[in-house]
Amino acid sequence: MTPNAIMFTLIAGQELEAELVDALSELAEYPLMMVSNLRGHNDTHRSLSVAEQVEGTLPLIRLSLHTDEATAAAIIEHLRANFGGTGIRWWSTPISTGLIE
Repeated sequence: MTPNAIMFTLIAGQELEAELVDALSELAEYPLMMVSNLRGHNDTHRSLSVAEQVEGTLPLIRLSLHTDEATAAAIIEHLRANFGGTGIRWWSTPISTGLIE
């Protein structure tokens, strides 16, 4: 059981997936991470391709990481320092966890 457990979620452009997975793997001690591809509406300043303009959505990824508040704070600072201007969104949700054996 993780004290102060949270589900920390990032929404970012698909082109950032490899870099974000690498960063989160290094910053989180025991990363339990899920990556999902999705399409969504976003208000980033990124230029849309013609297909994205027609479709009205962007290809995005959602990275969800089971972690603690201190690790999430370190991740946010790392993202600010290394991914500025990329339009990454984040949120955290408190969770209760356990393991059924």
